[in-house]
Amino acid sequence: MSFFQSILAAVADPNHAGNQGDLQSWTGIASLLPGLQGAERQLQPILDVLGSHVKDALSEQQQAQGSVAVQQSVTDLAQGGVTVPQLQDFFGAERFNQIVGDLAQRTGLSESTLLGMLPMLLPVVMRLLSTGNHVSNPQAPNPVLGQFLNSNQGGGALLSEAFQLASQFLSRPR
Repeated sequence: MSFFQSILAAVADPNHAGNQGDLQSWTGIASLLPGLQGAERQLQPILDVLGSHVKDALSEQQQAQGSVAVQQSVTDLAQGGVTVPQLQDFFGAERFNQIVGDLAQRTGLSESTLLGMLPMLLPVVMRLLSTGNHVSNPQAPNPVLGQFLNSNQGGGALLSEAFQLASQFLSRPR
């Protein structure tokens, strides 16, 4: 099963937290890039960088603290209202600075613009990963998160593919 198929399965399963609105939020992620000309084009490098670092940070946390801690981090960061200090805590200051530097280099956006965007973008990414959370048993494995962490593809490639497929899925006639 592909990453996007696991998202669709979670959205369709009433035992999982995901819903159609999560897909719509995901496809609207470009709107979170404030005042950006060509936001859709900028989204690809942003998802590449962010996805790679999210996957690495979650994989490291899984090795150190286990799957339940990873699921809790994803759930916590999916809630919104995330601050830059919380992002620095999640990624670690060095990795967070690397993310901002990589994004500035790949997109040409200023550091201040990126520091304003990242607290809005990361919760959308985490909300997508949390679509597989079990509604009544928070300890149950999350198949979407598992697919993301265990895939041979990079995190950025998975997020970009999910964006493209979700856009196609939501735009097709029902």
